[in-house]
Amino acid sequence: MYSDIIVIGGGLIGCGIAAQQASSGLKVNLFERGELIKEASWAAAGMLAPQSELTAITPLFLLCQKSLAIYPEFTKKLYEQTRLDPCHRSEGSLQLAFDQLSAQELEKKLNWQASAGLNLRKLTSNEVKEFIPSISSKVLTGYYLPDEHQVDNRKLSESIVKQAQIAGVNFHLGSQVTEIIVEQNKAVGIIANGERHLASKIINAAGSWASLFSLPNFPKHILPEIKPVRGQMLAVKASPKTLSYTLHSKHIYLVPRFDGTIIIGSTTEHVGYDKSVTINGLENLSTEAKTIIPELANASLVSAWAGLRPASIDLLPILGEHSQLPGFVFATGHYRNGILLAPITIELISKLIFTGKTDELLLPFSPNRFISTAKAS
Repeated sequence: MYSDIIVIGGGLIGCGIAAQQASSGLKVNLFERGELIKEASWAAAGMLAPQSELTAITPLFLLCQKSLAIYPEFTKKLYEQTRLDPCHRSEGSLQLAFDQLSAQELEKKLNWQASAGLNLRKLTSNEVKEFIPSISSKVLTGYYLPDEHQVDNRKLSESIVKQAQIAGVNFHLGSQVTEIIVEQNKAVGIIANGERHLASKIINAAGSWASLFSLPNFPKHILPEIKPVRGQMLAVKASPKTLSYTLHSKHIYLVPRFDGTIIIGSTTEHVGYDKSVTINGLENLSTEAKTIIPELANASLVSAWAGLRPASIDLLPILGEHSQLPGFVFATGHYRNGILLAPITIELISKLIFTGKTDELLLPFSPNRFISTAKAS
């Protein structure tokens, strides 16, 4: 079977890239080892929070800021095309400290943002309580970051899948890609479930599984290494008035939904491809959550789950075409920022495929950055 584009990976970014290519009239086949949107895209909390997540003006921060800037238009177009609401919210977030050491660390963490001209406001304990009346009386200080947003990542993913369906993407679910077919030093297809599929471009959007493919007659270092990092999370149901802003403390975050559900996350565990939910993980999350908002002790448990974040060696995304393997394009390794970086990744990878030119924003994240290191090792 031949197609113009093969996408490996049925997460938010894979489906988004596939939708863009198919909507331009290309024949696109997407291969997913399991079900659509059931890995990192499904497991996330939906925070769009570059100021909370990052600690300096770096190429990653600039990429995140650019993606955040185009999010409103991104979700607006999705809704217009699919009539599914991704629940994009823009009320901002709060960073909180509950002891002196955490307060000092928080101030140090955020000082660079003021000097860089980013939008934030320091809060006294009383001012934090004005934002969140249910907050613990032990809160010492906080920062309000008005430019941070959130989406309901599962609803966003549903809209992206529908967009891809409308565009005419062909989905191959339960299709395990095991090998990248290379001819004359160019990627020309894949082997999935033992069958050959050829294409002009292969997009590797396989998340935590992005480095597990065989490349016969090529050295192992051609594929940059991606490792899974487990994050356990839980959801509880409280009154919709309990929490109206995303909250970050030293150890966890709380993300409210419109219906009163609060997402609590997340652990960071290097346990391979194990997505087990553990008693210790959930106890740590629930204990920290009750420290921040005491009334959550009486909230009802909705669900608990674990996801695998795709982490590269340097914890940066891997984006762009591989110089030693033309035709093989990477869109993976987003680690903690996959939901946030989805619009810009979809836009810039699609632009690369359409024009053959790499946008300057992608250059720091090229898969080629690992070649010399891998050869040396």
